[in-house]
Amino acid sequence: MAKLQFVEKSNESVAERKKLLRAYMKKRRAENENRDVKEDLLVENFFTVLERTREMRTAGTRLCVFTYLSFSVEAGTDKLIQRLLERGDKVLCPRVEGKEMLAIEWGEDFSLSAFGIREPMGTPFDGNIDLIVTPLLAADRQGNRLGYGRGYYDTFFKKTPRRDSRGILL
Repeated sequence: MAKLQFVEKSNESVAERKKLLRAYMKKRRAENENRDVKEDLLVENFFTVLERTREMRTAGTRLCVFTYLSFSVEAGTDKLIQRLLERGDKVLCPRVEGKEMLAIEWGEDFSLSAFGIREPMGTPFDGNIDLIVTPLLAADRQGNRLGYGRGYYDTFFKKTPRRDSRGILL
């Protein structure tokens, strides 16, 4: 895999560099048309991580998982959601209201956001969330995420309660 390297110009702000990196990563991602492969890998990786962390949970404990609803060229999440529901886990998805993103339990009723993204209807969930599956454009080796630049997920992470100190965010 080719390494990405950017030459920073001293007169560019962090915001300008992030904007350029977002544009570059969106272009690169759009070039990869293997959505089915991406979705299968997302599901496989998710359950591999889940298996590795199973000691966090006692047998039979169901998880509460918050996941994005895939849009455009993002890795699909429909198969992941279906598999979680089949296991009996609680699935939450995002709905944006103003500048805040809320966790809404998966259901059958959806609307389209101003961005054209599916959003669940229903009452906001205010309990503990075990795992969060987050969309991103890029991540560095330390796990720092480059999102789309609106800050919804960053704000959500700060206010979301975790079940206990062993909880993990994906």
